[in-house]
Amino acid sequence: MATGGAISAKGVTGWRSAALGVAGVGILLVAWELVGQGEVFGRGWPPFSDVLESLSKDREILRRAAAGTIWDAVRGFAAGLVLGISLAVIGLVIIPLRRGIGRLATVVNSIPWIALGPLIVMVVSASATPLVFASLAVFFSSFIAVSSGFNLVSASHQDVFTVLGASRTGRFWRLELPAVLPSVVYAAKLGAPAAMFGVVFGEWFGTTDPGLGFVMVVALQQFFTARLWAAAGLTAFIAIVAFGFFALVEELVRRRDFSVRQDVRERAGSGRSNEGEGAPASWRRRLADIALTVWPFVFVVGFWQFAVTIWDVSPLVAPTPESVVSDIAGDPGTYLSYTFNTLQMAAVGLFIGSLIGLVAALASWLSPVLKGLLTTPMIIMYSVPLVATVPIMARVVGYTRTTVVAVAALVSMFPTFVLVSSGFRSTPPGSDDVFSVMGARRRARLRHLALPSAVPDFLTALRLNGALAIVAAILGEFLTGRDGLGWLFAISYGAFQMSRAWGAAVVIVILSVVVYVGASRLEERGQQRML
Repeated sequence: MATGGAISAKGVTGWRSAALGVAGVGILLVAWELVGQGEVFGRGWPPFSDVLESLSKDREILRRAAAGTIWDAVRGFAAGLVLGISLAVIGLVIIPLRRGIGRLATVVNSIPWIALGPLIVMVVSASATPLVFASLAVFFSSFIAVSSGFNLVSASHQDVFTVLGASRTGRFWRLELPAVLPSVVYAAKLGAPAAMFGVVFGEWFGTTDPGLGFVMVVALQQFFTARLWAAAGLTAFIAIVAFGFFALVEELVRRRDFSVRQDVRERAGSGRSNEGEGAPASWRRRLADIALTVWPFVFVVGFWQFAVTIWDVSPLVAPTPESVVSDIAGDPGTYLSYTFNTLQMAAVGLFIGSLIGLVAALASWLSPVLKGLLTTPMIIMYSVPLVATVPIMARVVGYTRTTVVAVAALVSMFPTFVLVSSGFRSTPPGSDDVFSVMGARRRARLRHLALPSAVPDFLTALRLNGALAIVAAILGEFLTGRDGLGWLFAISYGAFQMSRAWGAAVVIVILSVVVYVGASRLEERGQQRML
């Protein structure tokens, strides 16, 4: 009887959460209709009823487009997830490569998509461009989540396996892989909406198989506002369904005990090890450390030179590394000025987005009602492609720095919300029962149990969002014309000054790597204090 009652209670809770989620969507749609009917933001914001009419009238066009976009998104999601997990595993197994792999992932993630688009179309193919962008959108968050999950494996557990004579392979399959499964699910949850955004962005550069992104481009050019919003809304709906699927998988995974967050000794991306600590490093060791740090940059520059030379890439698409370095060295003042503007807007956006995500996660933990009302709207806001939302934001607040900050905040908000919410629920096994027996109040549970459990996830979100905020600010500057590295790239590219355009891209990469390294150090120190 007790078991049946527990199951019944869980069923009621599940239905209540679903009802609250539906209520949250309903509130959002009512607000959408009222704003559209009142033309609060002009005719660029249509009423929801007009969007529904477009969904019905253009259903055949949208159905065919959605089928193509979903197929590319699924393939890109799988490729990006496998790539991110593979890099994290390599960094775990081959310790000397850890630091370099983190840098390499950041470098690849930081290359502006607006610069990569024409190159991918020419070198790969137009049809594969959406698939490539979907993979790029998924792999970095997957790498960050999974590598951080490996970091949280208890050193005491590792010692037990070592004492028992377990091989390196056995330790991986029996200890580290089960421990990282929740992180893989987190990566999938973040990657599902990101894959849709990547495909849509890739379709804006051109594709032989028209998808939802192509429909948005045509609708924007022909001023079919309702169709534009219908395609964007359908994209968000598909992303929400995928996110919900992995949320269910997360609940199944969470029922098993994968908690190994104790006594963390090593950190992926830091390249540090306790072995030999305190001993003076020889000159050979120092040279080896330098080589392991800079090899990703040497690899990227070498591949760049190889592509330009062997593949005979036109200078109007990609200049040589030498010409780009010469342009940066010849006019450092211009680059510094634009870099400061980008860094300023990205930092403000990162702070605002992280704060909103943190407050939303906290509200969701404190109140099941707020959790149901907040989760779905948060997914919707994150899932709508930025290339569609930036023009809308610009119409609302103008083509100002505020729009750029809002874009950076938008991409920072959702990962923080997801990771911190998961951290609040990842308390040590049996701890809730202990606090209940002791009669602890809600505030005490928050202070002494939930918050300490969520700190590692919040630091992981900062490491992920730091580089993403830079990239988002670049996209916002590119689309709104605000002073920053994104705008420097846009005006240089438009004037066929490719050395200056790619110089801006190189500075963007360097800036993202610096932010990533700083966030990694912060994560390392914070986890050492909290775990």
